[in-house]
Amino acid sequence: MEDARDIVGETVLVSLKDNGGFTFLGVPEEGPFFCKVVAVDEIGIWVENKKFQMIELTDARGRPVPDKKRKPETHTVNILLPWREIRSVVRFTESDTRKMMEEVIESIGEDDRRIGFIK
Repeated sequence: MEDARDIVGETVLVSLKDNGGFTFLGVPEEGPFFCKVVAVDEIGIWVENKKFQMIELTDARGRPVPDKKRKPETHTVNILLPWREIRSVVRFTESDTRKMMEEVIESIGEDDRRIGFIK
């Protein structure tokens, strides 16, 4: 590995200083998490969340949508994790990454909405 750009396209294990500020993006409340890196720049690493959910609060005319009519929409998004918030990034060999991801998916289920549980 020559520099951080070598992890683009790979699934890595990321530990943040504090996950709290990122939970609305799908980051688990505690502990490190797996995520697919889509880009690296001087600000941080960009990771993918294929299960990001949004709920429309207003309609096309700007009127509030009643609670009973609000439906979550799932999107694939890229999220910036700034370097200043990252404690460490662990890069595994490809076979080790697949094995660990399979164990995590098996233990929590594929419908989990948190970031990082990528097949």
